[in-house]
Amino acid sequence: MTHIPNFNALTVGERFIVKWQYNMLGGFNTALIEIIQRADILNLSQLSKGFPDEVAAYQCFQEIENWWPEVQRKAGIVE
Repeated sequence: MTHIPNFNALTVGERFIVKWQYNMLGGFNTALIEIIQRADILNLSQLSKGFPDEVAAYQCFQEIENWWPEVQRKAGIVE
């Protein structure tokens, strides 16, 4: 990481992914990302009811090209 992330510039979901990618998550959120990664489509749908921002951001991270680099730029991590 070249800079400290500007978390104020990020959505809840984007902050969750940045913290995950830079090993900044704590106990519960570490377990949450592990469950999100392992969930099938049906369970992911259920998880999204309780954690909509986190699940949506993870899906963007996985499925949308250039989403992650854009979040890094938005957070001021990379230029």
